[in-house]
Amino acid sequence: MRKVKKLSPLLLVLFLVSVFTSACSGDEESSPASSSSSGDDSIEIRVATWQTEETAVELFNKAKESFEAEHPNVTVKIEAAPYENYMTKLQTELAAGNPADIIQVGEQNFQRYMDKAILEDLTPLAEGTFDFDSEIIPNVKELMQVDGKNPVMSVGAATIGVYYNKKLFDEANLPYPQDGWTWEEFVELAEKLTIRDGDKFKQYGANLNLGKDWVEPFIVSNGGSYLSEDGSTSVGYLNSDATVEAFQKISDLYNVSKVAPNPAELVALKGIDLFATGQVAMNVNGSWAQADLQKNPDIEFGVVSLPTMSTGEKASLMYTSGMGISTKSKQKEVAWEFLLELTSPETDAGKMWAQSNLAVTNKLLESSAQTEDPYLSVFVEQLDHAIESGYYQNSYWGSVGDKLLAPAIQDMLLDPKVDFKQRLTDLTTQIDRELKQAAE
Repeated sequence: MRKVKKLSPLLLVLFLVSVFTSACSGDEESSPASSSSSGDDSIEIRVATWQTEETAVELFNKAKESFEAEHPNVTVKIEAAPYENYMTKLQTELAAGNPADIIQVGEQNFQRYMDKAILEDLTPLAEGTFDFDSEIIPNVKELMQVDGKNPVMSVGAATIGVYYNKKLFDEANLPYPQDGWTWEEFVELAEKLTIRDGDKFKQYGANLNLGKDWVEPFIVSNGGSYLSEDGSTSVGYLNSDATVEAFQKISDLYNVSKVAPNPAELVALKGIDLFATGQVAMNVNGSWAQADLQKNPDIEFGVVSLPTMSTGEKASLMYTSGMGISTKSKQKEVAWEFLLELTSPETDAGKMWAQSNLAVTNKLLESSAQTEDPYLSVFVEQLDHAIESGYYQNSYWGSVGDKLLAPAIQDMLLDPKVDFKQRLTDLTTQIDRELKQAAE
């Protein structure tokens, strides 16, 4: 039998060093950030956000510290600014061709930033590390995707519902509103909960936000819409009979039932929250409002979904934003790695988003226990009923709608003599013209 020749101690050491070096070299090739760390090159990843509140600062710093500890050649630079300043800075940098590697984007810009090749489709980058189809709540995924592409990693969402003051309901000996209630039931309760002293109001039955976004779920629940499904036109939609009828119903709340404070009255109150002070029995508001209300010892409240209109279908608005990767980034793979650190439902930073937002991934929804919360669970359920608003249908709806429809809504709803059909028909001509001009 042939004998195996033993290596000398020196050769054995050299052999093991060679094997170890080869193995390390192979590992480095699998990670873009690690491969650079073997040399002298350093990498900087710029991350732009409008989140400047204390919790967000802590969140971003946690992700930065964790990522830099694992990637010693990478420096993460967080560039945070309040929203208005952020958008001005971002537009300037986009024009100069020098945006941050990772930018925060709101729902109104998902489609436009994809159409203009400002954002990368994250799907190829995510392959093997994150599955958008299985991880994101289905309806949220449908709203956030653009032609099947994923422009951002979501950092959470917010929906709207009706907050009600239990004490005021108890004093009026009225049952609390229940999920699936109708607009007619909402109006009837508002009328019973309104208390007047002559011409003065001691208590309002309801309060609505008359912003174009906030009115839209009621329009949709009545079978109407602002735009066609492809977002190309408002003609036949904004001025449809269903849309007109919905606007009329909301107008009657102010001009016939007279159970809600109009915007001018609210401005005169200089920021006083009528619901928090017990002067409004039912208040349409977002999921974010429950946090402060829970800290208020003077109010006991409940939350319920928005009342349905003629279709009987529940509807809610969904505000959301996410972090996307710029097409101009020279470090897209490293940027994706940091994006996972920042937003993944499995990282410490990713879990923190659920402190101020509704979770939109199945894993974070489970770990955050939001579905078990008596208040947040109502808003989480509304994610399944969030509508495809104008923001998601047309890239330019935000600016054009804000300019033309938003001011018109308040004028129309507070004018008891307005001809909704004619006014909305006139608006469609202007809106379509400006949508077309904006796209050119």
